[in-house]
Amino acid sequence: MTPKEAKAYLMQYRESLDRTREIAEHLDELKAEAVRLKGHEGQRVDLDSAVARYVDACEESAHELDRLAALRAEIVGAIDGVTSSKYRTLLYWRYIRGYTWEQIAVEMSYSWRQTCRLHGDALNAVKIFLPCGEQDGERWSN
Repeated sequence: MTPKEAKAYLMQYRESLDRTREIAEHLDELKAEAVRLKGHEGQRVDLDSAVARYVDACEESAHELDRLAALRAEIVGAIDGVTSSKYRTLLYWRYIRGYTWEQIAVEMSYSWRQTCRLHGDALNAVKIFLPCGEQDGERWSN
C-alpha cells in the first residue's frame, strides 16, 4: 500500500462519522414530522404516511450504519496494528480525532515540518489486510 492509499483509507474514518451524522439528522427530521402531525386531528393519512417513511428510512439506514461502524472499527484496528507508538499516536490524533498538524506538533513537541515527515513514515507503517474480493475502491489491502 502506498502512503497515498493509506491516507485515503484512513480519511474514511472522519467521512464515515459525517455520513453517520447525516443519517441521524435525516431520521430526526422524519421523526419530528411524524410527531408534529400526531397532534393534528383529521390528518391520519398524513401521520400514517410520515410514520411509514420514518420506519422505512430506519430500516434502510440500519445496514449502512452497520457498514460505517465496521469500517471505523477496521480503521482503528489498522492504526492499532502500527508497531511504533509514536506513529500510532500521530495517526490516531490526525484521523480519529481530527487534529490539525499544528495541534499534533504541539502535543508531540515536534516542529510542524517534523510532524509532517513523521506522518509520511507513519503512513508507510500502516498495513491493512482484507479478505479477497473486498477491495471495492474504497478499501485497500497490503
